[in-house]
Amino acid sequence: MSDLEPIAYETGTAIRDYDIIQITPTEIGYEVLLDVNLDSGYALARTKLEITHEDLQGYETNDIEEGIKYALGFFS
Repeated sequence: MSDLEPIAYETGTAIRDYDIIQITPTEIGYEVLLDVNLDSGYALARTKLEITHEDLQGYETNDIEEGIKYALGFFS
């Protein structure tokens, strides 16, 4: 995609499930490497997700795996 012209897209497909490959602590939070399976049948391999300590506070948890779940839209 080009950064020259922003394009508005409708909401895409939902995430079916995900696998956590690696969680690495950083100065501001965590860097998480994931494989994500989409409802459309496609997959995102070795996708990087960055979650800050501030994000975890917003999700009202200190558990990084719980924070990943919330960041990906899996709310209970």
